[in-house]
Amino acid sequence: MTTPLYRESSAVLRDALAQQMGCSPGDYQSHQVTVVERPVDSREPHLALVTTMGAGSVVSVRDARLIPWAQEHAPPVNRNQQIFLPSFLEGMAGFARELGFEGAKSHSASGGCVLAEELPAQPLPAGFTVRELSLEAAAALREDGRFDNALGEADEQRRIARSRTAFAVTASDGSTAAVCGVWDQYPGIDEIGLDVAREHRGSGLASVLTIHAVHWIRQQGRWPIYTYGFTNVRSMNNALRCGFRPLWFLSAVYVPADMR
Repeated sequence: MTTPLYRESSAVLRDALAQQMGCSPGDYQSHQVTVVERPVDSREPHLALVTTMGAGSVVSVRDARLIPWAQEHAPPVNRNQQIFLPSFLEGMAGFARELGFEGAKSHSASGGCVLAEELPAQPLPAGFTVRELSLEAAAALREDGRFDNALGEADEQRRIARSRTAFAVTASDGSTAAVCGVWDQYPGIDEIGLDVAREHRGSGLASVLTIHAVHWIRQQGRWPIYTYGFTNVRSMNNALRCGFRPLWFLSAVYVPADMR
């Protein structure tokens, strides 16, 4: 669905992503692969990040020694999105290991969505309440291990440091049924992370929390984004229910330390 809000939020994300990658926003419309060195002040920690918005694709690398390999092995014009195939990503990871990046590996693709429609708040099912989490409460739930997507794992210090707020849904028995985290992803842009406890899935909690977070972010004068693993159909459908529409895909070559 193309709406004025979708066009505006798409332009905001495209410009911010291009700045983080070190490319021009127009490279995403080029129908070819653009290979660039990432700016030193980029927030993206990965050794290489591959992104596309459906036309041109961009390979952004932290180490310039990867550029010649990426340019040599990049697919031809109009087939540029083949850089998401394992043959390209694992090939780059193998070359990175030859350069001394021990343990370099590729990551499967994730989809990214921007807001196309602001929906009204939704009521919680009977017996559930929502609350904003304190730093201490978030830390305690992080140790639980069931809400990693919303709160980050205990050793993901880089991600935890960028947390702006988090919300939790509490069931009538006092247990935590769902958690939604809000992350300072790029300047002016917040990412929403969500987890629903398995026993409460299908109750509508994901939509309630996601829209709640969207309202909070918009009230801060910022833009929300929503990402999901390409196999996570449940999460993708939640994004669509909450007014988001797909815009971009990304994948990475990284060493484990990049994620901490």
